[in-house]
Amino acid sequence: MQQLKAYSNAPLTLIDIGARAGIHPRWRKLMNCFPVQIIGFEPDEQECAALNAKGEAFVKYLPFAVGATVEPRTFHLLVAEGSSSLLRPNYTFISRFVSERNYAIKREIPIQTNTLDAVLKQSGIDNVDYVKIDTEGFEREILNGATETLQHVFAIEVEVWFNPVFTNAPFFRDIDALLTEKGFVLFDLAKSNYFKRKVGAKLGGPKGQLVAGDAIYFRDIPTLPPESSFYDKAKLVRAIVLAMQYGYFDFALEMVQSAYQHRKLSESELRVLESVITSEGKKHRTIDFRGKHTAEKLVKRLGRFLTKFEWDYLGNW
Repeated sequence: MQQLKAYSNAPLTLIDIGARAGIHPRWRKLMNCFPVQIIGFEPDEQECAALNAKGEAFVKYLPFAVGATVEPRTFHLLVAEGSSSLLRPNYTFISRFVSERNYAIKREIPIQTNTLDAVLKQSGIDNVDYVKIDTEGFEREILNGATETLQHVFAIEVEVWFNPVFTNAPFFRDIDALLTEKGFVLFDLAKSNYFKRKVGAKLGGPKGQLVAGDAIYFRDIPTLPPESSFYDKAKLVRAIVLAMQYGYFDFALEMVQSAYQHRKLSESELRVLESVITSEGKKHRTIDFRGKHTAEKLVKRLGRFLTKFEWDYLGNW
């Protein structure tokens, strides 16, 4: 992976909207072999200050709420603070589930939203490679305020909703349609949040009704015309790094070969990039053996009995 640094004239630029939990460990690990710049957004000023106090040189947190327009909004700070949102919880739906207590409102904080496009422009940040949005139902508003930013983005990880946990929140189908229209292709879904009903809460395992998950979208670079800016060598290499971070070594290899076919890479560059991708991919290769499927089912079932929450077991990528 170290070899790829020579092909990029800028760090991998990541935007993390809804960064209360801090950055994902994958980015810290990547920092050891490829330059990374992360801009996190956390509208809770106290939490934002606490995150900046950690003093991580490659991360900067901004205390802004972003949306579709510049307007006053209300931030609903919930008992489960990680579920706080600019949208009000839908208690008609939530009241049927054990999780209802987590969605009680502790405090309502008046805030002002701005668009992601405007905040990044004011901060002198451009050519963003990746955006992660985890804002408890406010995802569509943010995407609608990021039209200019998204033109340069290769990957988006976004929280999506399958049931009405928050009032007026878009469903997965709405987000999928919006991102498809903007030129992104769905690559995967991670099921991350299930609600267990109050009735029969102690029956069975932790699995309940699926309410939310995370989706990962990429630009399908091999389908783009040769003049696309995503074939710029530095930007292409950062896209390859992102694809590998999510385990898509086949897609990374396809992007490299497509760039070579369009004469965006020399033969020597092709060989170097193919070698790096192949080497990294072999590190993640699974072992095949007789009875593997049975063993996987056994481990999965055991995991569900040993964890309190379904999403702790499933996790994300």
